[in-house]
Amino acid sequence: MRPALALAFVSAIALAASAPLMAQDSPAASAAIPASEAAPIRMLSAAEAHADLAVMRTALETVHPGLYRRTPKPEIDHALDALDANIGGDGISDTELYRRISLVLAMIRCTHTKADQTEAMEAWRIDHASHLPFRFRLIAGRMIVVSSDPAQTALPRGAEVLAINGHPVSELVQTLGAYVPVDGRTEASRAAYLADDGDLMGADFDHFYPYAYGFPESFAVTLRDSDDAAPRTVNLLPVTFRAWTRLANDGLPYRQDFGSSVSWKMVGPKTGYLRIDTFVNYRKPVDAAALYARALDELRAAGAEALVLDLRENGGGSNDAALALIDALATEPYTYQRAMRYRAVRYGDLPRYISSWGDREALFNPALDRFTQSADGWFDLSPENAPEELQMRQPAANPFTGPVVALSGPANASGATMVIAKLHDMGRVTVLGEPSGGSADGPTAGTIFNVKLPNSGISVRVPLVFNQMAVDRFDPDGGITPDAPVAETVADFRAGRDRVLERAVAEISD
Repeated sequence: MRPALALAFVSAIALAASAPLMAQDSPAASAAIPASEAAPIRMLSAAEAHADLAVMRTALETVHPGLYRRTPKPEIDHALDALDANIGGDGISDTELYRRISLVLAMIRCTHTKADQTEAMEAWRIDHASHLPFRFRLIAGRMIVVSSDPAQTALPRGAEVLAINGHPVSELVQTLGAYVPVDGRTEASRAAYLADDGDLMGADFDHFYPYAYGFPESFAVTLRDSDDAAPRTVNLLPVTFRAWTRLANDGLPYRQDFGSSVSWKMVGPKTGYLRIDTFVNYRKPVDAAALYARALDELRAAGAEALVLDLRENGGGSNDAALALIDALATEPYTYQRAMRYRAVRYGDLPRYISSWGDREALFNPALDRFTQSADGWFDLSPENAPEELQMRQPAANPFTGPVVALSGPANASGATMVIAKLHDMGRVTVLGEPSGGSADGPTAGTIFNVKLPNSGISVRVPLVFNQMAVDRFDPDGGITPDAPVAETVADFRAGRDRVLERAVAEISD
């Protein structure tokens, strides 16, 4: 991402802690929507809003292991104070409260810390139009069309969108990007989340647009079909989230499962290619180790002595799929994580607001002898109670031992970045591509507490564990910095050219 855009994001996020919040009313609350189709927006009294914010703050300050990791405590405290002080005596709509909460949570700089809109709003948007009728990618700050709604005026693939409803794309990206949580200072990942995010409602651009600009009756899209074409404007209707998920996205579904995301082929006489677009292996679980073994055995049988590992579309997912990949490429025993650190293991009366997965008794009242408390008051999971992430692991029975080039990009986060970081630290991969999101030294993730604010129904995701990676080399600001930077260009996209893969094949074949 260009430095100017990165600075703009930082400035926009800072607004969450300042007076302008008090003067901003949500345009979503007054957007012109027929009464029978109106979005479910509800007013909260000032007392209700203050009570919700008190629950959220208590949860963050009690549980979150990375609350001050990326942003100093005085800045977080000031933002939370301002959020509460700016409610006003007349109360606030739940949509405006959601907007403001999202801005403040983005200041924490943790992709696992975000707010979910109310269940009523989520259900309403599934079948009520509020999304762009096209898919796009942000390349070097430019909004490039991938596909569009076939029932409306077609937008040519590769066309550049210049403005929407009179707002230049640069303004839209800056404004909406401020709501997007990223890990550390991995600003490039913001563009990836704006275009595609399986964690929220399709893409962060579409998810947050109504909260910042109101629910649209139509989109006046100004675009140019090519760099030398004159700009033109077309009027399009928004689509439902359900319809948005059916828009073509270069073969990538809205949400993927690990088993169907793994593919392999030969890309040179002695070079294999293994692509893994997600580690999510809990919806339709498969044996990850067996799948990798099959892929690598077939590539070796075809003559592969070197490997290109393409993780560019992989945001993370399940630990079993991530660990099995490292096992398949490891040449010696290794430890994946150095520690699993908890800020607290008892939570007062917070559990009445919290939902999560797993056994609630084990979650909220774990045996204290499973932890050792350090001098800073934190709790570390004891080695004898450690899960497989902290145990010494062995290479797979028949690991791939040839040279490996791993492809990285801004869509990488969480588990994918951890895998690349560990393989790189082990000396097993050279990294080529673009900077990633995520945290190479480990995310604040693991179990997520979904804290439901009692009056608004907004749910705040609060991670429970700092998963400290067993790596010696990492960027303290998060993410992966490639050994060989190679960036996609608009011209590459329009030509269907994969410059990153071409460079990887050339380098590994030398």
